[in-house]
Amino acid sequence: MAAESVLLCDPADKAAREAANGVRQLEYIDELVSEHGATELRESHVLGLHELAIEGIYPCGGRYRSALQHVTISGSPHKIPEPALVPGLVGETIQWVNDQRLRRSALERAAYVLWRFNWIHPFAGGNGRTSRALTYLVVCMDNGAMLPGTPTMPHLIYDRRDDYIAALQVADESVSSATDPDAVPDVSAMRDLLKDVLTRQLAHAIDRLTAKQ
Repeated sequence: MAAESVLLCDPADKAAREAANGVRQLEYIDELVSEHGATELRESHVLGLHELAIEGIYPCGGRYRSALQHVTISGSPHKIPEPALVPGLVGETIQWVNDQRLRRSALERAAYVLWRFNWIHPFAGGNGRTSRALTYLVVCMDNGAMLPGTPTMPHLIYDRRDDYIAALQVADESVSSATDPDAVPDVSAMRDLLKDVLTRQLAHAIDRLTAKQ
């Protein structure tokens, strides 16, 4: 995935900064859910999680990509939407997730978020980390609290990168082959992946609680 060419940190420090930023994203999610009682996704959450994802790494934090930035998804045939369409597509996605809260499970809506934000690719960099954090936010908001266990869902999804990419491709293909432009994509593979990683996260919490001191 292409990002802005201006790297704010030493390349050798990039991985460490990404890890630290991931922790700050979790703290932000905790603040939204535990302190502010957030129950619906907002654009401010999207931009805030993105800003945290690339803080100290790239200078485009909290800003959608522009026509001046050449952004592609490496290794994927998917052609991302024009930059001018990004704000509207993000808004539509947020509205769908919130409107479907009483109709669809948290994991199904979280799976949609993970696919859709990767499909839109709204930023010049940090799209994957932002999408995974938003996915976890949706689950935690429906739970009404942060979920126990580490590693957490965003980290576990990344560790299952091959399954993650395959699930994205299933949803992409269902959209490209659909005759109805408003059809909901097939996110069943992504939902199953999220169910599995969440089970692993909770199992780690149980193991810790039942381990001998």
